[in-house]
Amino acid sequence: MAVGFLERREFLVGEPLEPRGHLVRLTESGLEARNEYLRRTAEKEWEVRFGSKLYRDLRAALEALVGDGTPENSPLFKCLVPYPDNWRAKIPRPITLPHYPLVLHRGGYPDGS
Repeated sequence: MAVGFLERREFLVGEPLEPRGHLVRLTESGLEARNEYLRRTAEKEWEVRFGSKLYRDLRAALEALVGDGTPENSPLFKCLVPYPDNWRAKIPRPITLPHYPLVLHRGGYPDGS
């Protein structure tokens, strides 16, 4: 779904891969958008934009949620346990938290499924 959205806005071009899959590449405008995203989400930018105290408080709150990112030490992993009859229950449990989780407009499981 996200690939189609980005293709329609010409941020990337894609081609199907067999048997299932999609190979995507950023366009020039996609690279510009990516670079702008990286600039806006740089921690130093947030500290300057929102002030040191608010930045430190936010970072401390997020670090408490993430822990060290491992199943044993991250409170977020407790939320990633699938329902027993869900297809995710049949695949191996991840060993780290996703780096870029995607929540679609439909909500649902963390990736929108």
